[in-house]
Amino acid sequence: MKILVIDDDYVTRLLLQEILASKGYDVVVAEDGEGGLSKARTERPSLVITDVLMPGLDGFQFLREAQKDSYLAGVPVIFYTGSYLDRKDEELARELGVARYLIKPVMPEILLATVQEVLEEKGPSDKRTAEPRQLEEPVFLKLYNERLVSKLKSKAIESERARLSLGHIMESIGDGVVVIERDHTILHANTAAGAMLGITRDDMIGRKCHDVIHRQSTPCDNTDHACPHNAVFDRGEIVKVLHTHTDAGGGERYVEITASPVRDGAGEIFAMVETHRDSMEKQRDDELVRLVKNLNEAQTNLKHMAVTDELTDLKNRRYIMERLEEEFQRAKRSARSLGLIMLDIDHFKEVNDVYGHIVGDAVLRTISGRIRDSLRKHDLVGRVGGEEFLVVCPESGLEETVQVAERIRRVVHAKAIGEGTVEVLVALSAGVTVQGKGDKSADMLFSRADTALYRAKDQGRNRVVTMT
Repeated sequence: MKILVIDDDYVTRLLLQEILASKGYDVVVAEDGEGGLSKARTERPSLVITDVLMPGLDGFQFLREAQKDSYLAGVPVIFYTGSYLDRKDEELARELGVARYLIKPVMPEILLATVQEVLEEKGPSDKRTAEPRQLEEPVFLKLYNERLVSKLKSKAIESERARLSLGHIMESIGDGVVVIERDHTILHANTAAGAMLGITRDDMIGRKCHDVIHRQSTPCDNTDHACPHNAVFDRGEIVKVLHTHTDAGGGERYVEITASPVRDGAGEIFAMVETHRDSMEKQRDDELVRLVKNLNEAQTNLKHMAVTDELTDLKNRRYIMERLEEEFQRAKRSARSLGLIMLDIDHFKEVNDVYGHIVGDAVLRTISGRIRDSLRKHDLVGRVGGEEFLVVCPESGLEETVQVAERIRRVVHAKAIGEGTVEVLVALSAGVTVQGKGDKSADMLFSRADTALYRAKDQGRNRVVTMT
């Protein structure tokens, strides 16, 4: 049995097609009312499911035109729509002979039950149990136009209320607020934003943001004018920057800008909204800003030091063990694989004893760099002991994890490490394991990898041994 689906939304068409096809219906689709009417005449379906609000012919107009066709007049129609139908819309739909109407979204079982019910009502004689009221063309046009006018009035009132509400909200915010398009054009601004620049809000709208704020013809591209545009539009990030604003009198002030993406119904970013907070007068407070920047840098360095091994610049034991626990729990929740590699430098004590700790430290740093360069983007590595390293391989099975371990082993052993006139050729042993169903904790995984490492040592070193 053939069913025609008409909807201007691709996802809706695809979803209905898959649901109906799963029950053996022959489904044809159309993207709009005109295309739907043409396909209805050529495909001669047993049932039509159509959206109401579409470009060109909408659902009401499609139904009206279909009733003029001797065959299509007997084909039942289901309206499948969003919030477009109110009570009077439903009354008009029933007068025109709509068999049913469903409000998006609907559960597949409800859709299929409704389709079956309507097809059974249609019966073998291709006649519906209740004949539609045959409205004269002038009567239909009058009722249809009344509904359109009513919709337009409602939408206009809603839009005006939304505009007034947005304006009131923007003006009530003490900080400056500016809405900027992708091409740097200012769409909206509040009075506070204009006051920071010594101009009116209306003078800002329609102009480029870099023209208004910096009196320059090109977008910001230096450190004093740090621009959040790319981070917001290209990566969808919410960013905060310290910006230098130039007012109408040529004075400069530091302004803290927080920029966020604005998305449309399809999730595409079409604008960004910036809030501007006047920080301080630039000329008076340059020294304070310098101190604040230095403090921020110091905090960043402290955070880095807290998770980093000072000698090798890899993550330290505390950090890598915390990440192992996180990945263990994530893998357990999602039933995904997790690989673990324990690495140990073979005969490293001899390097220190023969060449001294300065050479030993240089060897550690070089090997750490080679390990890091051998990993994939999502692998994690940390130094967990004197010459021991731990590699966490998220979403990796045994074979993948062994490949990573073998690559590390080969890279480390491929070339001697030189420190002055000294050259040292070193090797690694590796123990590999993967998370299993019986693992109750990350410690069990860690212990098994450690045991595999010691087996590699016992078997002659410079090798990878697995244990599951």
